Amino acid sequence: MTETSQPRIEQALATVRREIDCVEAELTAFRRFRTTLVSIEPTVGAAGTVDASAGGLSALGARQAKPDAGLRAVREAYRETVMAVPHFEAEYDDSLEANLSTEFGPELGTQIATATRLTPQLYEALLTASAGARDERETLLPALERERESLESVRETLDDCERRGAALGANARRTTDPARLDDIDDELADIEADCEAAATARQQRLHGRSAAALSGIDGTSLVRYLYGDRSVTCPALADIVACLDTIRRHRRHCLVSTA
Repeated sequence: MTETSQPRIEQALATVRREIDCVEAELTAFRRFRTTLVSIEPTVGAAGTVDASAGGLSALGARQAKPDAGLRAVREAYRETVMAVPHFEAEYDDSLEANLSTEFGPELGTQIATATRLTPQLYEALLTASAGARDERETLLPALERERESLESVRETLDDCERRGAALGANARRTTDPARLDDIDDELADIEADCEAAATARQQRLHGRSAAALSGIDGTSLVRYLYGDRSVTCPALADIVACLDTIRRHRRHCLVSTA
């Protein structure tokens, strides 16, 4: 059987699969964090309120020496869930404050890491922000799964095109019969059309509007997110072009041989 190779798609699939694993782990972690969070009671008292409009501690909120039980529980829950995902050290390796700030914004992240009281305002802000982090993963995950399916579909098409094209190309080099070469060229033209259809479908996926775009994730932004640091930022299209080049080379041989 003819060997096929889609190196850029294989690299892209490895990237997408790793990202799916990471996002699944983070989604589970944020769900667990939220489950713990709703069981924690905010501190209702006098000193140290939060200015909800500015997101910071008020001038009256002099910090105590130690955080209250609510804040300690929040920090412990965050460390045991979000900061405990298997890829945390490799991907982030942040301090508590740095990671909280990345996920929830610098003002809220700093408050959770450095304040002394889990006021109702701070608690409500944390509930909202953690729901947003969870929802972001819930939106991203199906987009990643669609990208994986798209890459696998293109790879399957190209593998088939390459196998058929290689067999026809070998047959073309074994004959000088003009009629047979014309037949081979017709079959190669069909394969070329299959490749072009795959390219069109892939481009539509990257640039067409979809339901995902309504949540801020479209094909173009997803590709930048996944492959933006690569030398080839459209891996499937790059492998399609390589396959098309091979098929067209076989077609040129047929045309030259019948001239």
